Amino acid sequence: MSDKRSRGRELVDSLTEPGDPLSLTVLVVEAGRIVDRLDTLDAVLSGDAETWLRLAEGREGAITVRVDSALTEARQQASVLRQLLVEIARRRKPDDDDEDDPLDDL
Repeated sequence: MSDKRSRGRELVDSLTEPGDPLSLTVLVVEAGRIVDRLDTLDAVLSGDAETWLRLAEGREGAITVRVDSALTEARQQASVLRQLLVEIARRRKPDDDDEDDPLDDL
């Protein structure tokens, strides 16, 4: 087993702050999981993983080739990660009620 830390763990460590509420911690941990999932999907897409292709015997001995939808899933996971990071940043932003943002009304 490698002692190398996962990029997901590194993300969690970099985004975690003392005193974070549980609701924010959950978002940070989920973002870390998604980063690790994306790394796995990248390995599948680049051919470094052994699970990108499965053979299954069908009716009458026919062989069916199934290729997982790794690229579609990677795109969806990347989109969710982006949304989580935006939400984490929004929750970390200090409340500046004194300053009005002209874009708030858009």
